[in-house]
Amino acid sequence: MVTENLKKIQTKNVVVGFDGFVDTIVQAVDVRDGEKYTRIETIADFGERIMSAAGKSSNIELVPQKKLMGGNGPLLAETLCKFGTNVKYIGALGDCANNIFQDFADKTSAISTGDYGETRAIEFSDGKILFGEMLSLSKTTVDSILAKVSPQDLVSVVNSSDAFATVNWTMMQHMTSIAQFFVTEILPQCTKNNRLFFFDLADPEKRKQSELMEFLRLIGSYQKFGRSILGLNVREAQQVLHTLGQDFQLDEREDRMKEAAKLLRKALKIEVVFIHGVKVSSAATDDKSAIANKYFVENPKILTGAGDRYNAGFLAAYLCNNDINFAINFAAATSAFYVKNMVSPILDDVEILAI
Repeated sequence: MVTENLKKIQTKNVVVGFDGFVDTIVQAVDVRDGEKYTRIETIADFGERIMSAAGKSSNIELVPQKKLMGGNGPLLAETLCKFGTNVKYIGALGDCANNIFQDFADKTSAISTGDYGETRAIEFSDGKILFGEMLSLSKTTVDSILAKVSPQDLVSVVNSSDAFATVNWTMMQHMTSIAQFFVTEILPQCTKNNRLFFFDLADPEKRKQSELMEFLRLIGSYQKFGRSILGLNVREAQQVLHTLGQDFQLDEREDRMKEAAKLLRKALKIEVVFIHGVKVSSAATDDKSAIANKYFVENPKILTGAGDRYNAGFLAAYLCNNDINFAINFAAATSAFYVKNMVSPILDDVEILAI
């Protein structure tokens, strides 16, 4: 029964790290009429507005909609908390006793390793453009983590976990060295070695191909201590395919999505690769593949954070039953609920959608 199976997530322990952001959601003004305005509706329209200023100048008004706790790690962790999972967070939350992370830090017994980054997310009907200030995140290093928690305590925290999620590699300048530290210094001391390791790259286009290749190999090395999962969106999947030397053009046709997940999993030699698109999701293990295609939301109320809710849904479901078909459907339903309601769901909200 799905209900009883999913309730297992409330007995699981998950460690998540290491980023932290404060997100300001904004709209870009197209035409203003007194107190009222119409927004620039699509990314293409926004691009045309920018291009029209080439050789000249332009002023685009941004209207704040709300300020939110952000970062791939906090959003994934917060969604798992809503499901009833026991979460321990380690990451860049600043002085979380006096900021937007206060309640989250209390729920996750968080260890703050430094100052958070800031993002302005311009949302359109067909996607979003994120402008990030993340210099502060460069101060989250192995040393900054060890300044707050001893190696022995890290071993204890990780050893008690059922899953360990390392997310936002792209924006965390020292994530490769942090991941290397855990796989060489912490995991060999753990007595329990069948946990899930979850990785999210977070748009690696800005990073060098050699750096991405190094991290992809590192993800594979975690297989010695458990089972690695790599979550990607379509754009990220295409870049990883290219980095791995795969001559494959990916689009959201079901057969292409399924084949891409298979190719990536085989090349990386890990437990699972999944790819989440706007309308279609795919996943693959060594002997199975799956597609989810019934959760598209025509008029989303919010897009920022949708991928993190997807990741949380996949990790939660796969922790319970190791079934990629159910996991990608549960993940897509989690994300769909969020973009329709602007809030992370509880377990019952998603379960009904995912059956």
